[in-house]
Amino acid sequence: MQIREFLLERYYARHEFTTPFQLSASDCESLAVGDVLRLGGASAEHFFELRLGYTETRGAPDLRAAIARSYPDCGPGDVLVCNAPEEAVFLAMQALLGPGERAVVSTPCYQSLKEVARSIGAEVVEWPLTETDCGWTMDLDRLDELLRAPTRLLVTNAPHNPTGFQPAAEQWQRIHELTAERGVRWFSDEMYRGLEPDPRLALPPSASLSPDALSLWGMSKSFGLPGLRIGWLVSRDAKLLARIEALKDYTSICSNATGELLARIALDAAETILAGNRARIAANAARMEAFARRHRARLHWHRPTAGPVSLVRLLAGSAVEHAERVRVAGALLVPSTLFDLDDRHVRVGLGRDSFPAALERWEAALT
Repeated sequence: MQIREFLLERYYARHEFTTPFQLSASDCESLAVGDVLRLGGASAEHFFELRLGYTETRGAPDLRAAIARSYPDCGPGDVLVCNAPEEAVFLAMQALLGPGERAVVSTPCYQSLKEVARSIGAEVVEWPLTETDCGWTMDLDRLDELLRAPTRLLVTNAPHNPTGFQPAAEQWQRIHELTAERGVRWFSDEMYRGLEPDPRLALPPSASLSPDALSLWGMSKSFGLPGLRIGWLVSRDAKLLARIEALKDYTSICSNATGELLARIALDAAETILAGNRARIAANAARMEAFARRHRARLHWHRPTAGPVSLVRLLAGSAVEHAERVRVAGALLVPSTLFDLDDRHVRVGLGRDSFPAALERWEAALT
């Protein structure tokens, strides 16, 4: 297996923990263990009494039941818990694709959504989002054309990282219709579910729309709990889920007991946690909007349709050089080249409490 270096993760490995402030964080403000217990109505004794033995490969039954509540027409048997969403991506691609098989991937994207498929020997065809003066958009006519050739898998991501785009409900339904008409599997990265500006704007999970689709979610982004390393796949295709579960025997075998317990407790408090993160994103978006207005001769920014991340277009100069200048000033920006985009954008993340202080460092670098 030959796989390309993960550009974004290597960049973070070099700079994330040595730069004082994060401007491009893709997650929301993290919670302490005590916060999770309090919000979920659990006692500390409940945590301290947990026995640290092996867990079930598919995930604890009570955790799978808690997850299934967010997926209409799905039950606990349709859930597979993994050690972080990244493991779920890796295993799903191994189960779904083989050498020479064709995958259409919405881009730009988190690199593993296309590179794992390529490492298997699959043919990866990109379906790019397009930037307009009003924000980012998808071309469904182009998707229709791409899916006319024999295709094994369609990979989407909504709410989208790094652009902040989310399809309209009718666009989402059309994606479902196209995959159903062409007999194409649908892998839907839904890591930012719950972070729509209004919960009524949430799209239905692909696993609820299609009996053979796969939905990906987890604790890292929407819930601000990446340290738990808990993600999951949901599908009503029992054979597919069993195949992915068997592959897990070669990676983690099972997830960690403390992560599963705290994830289940956090899901009991999901409405409270997600509402707090939506409010933080909205407040930081207002700050970012004012910042972009002050620097409109140099920056062009659109508020994300959903989720905490979006791209800022630089009106002149290199994004790589700009990000380095801001990093020296004390705040970390991610240049768009790490997403295989041109050198004109930087990603901003609106989910952290420290965003206002990070924005001050960016301001200093600009002035």
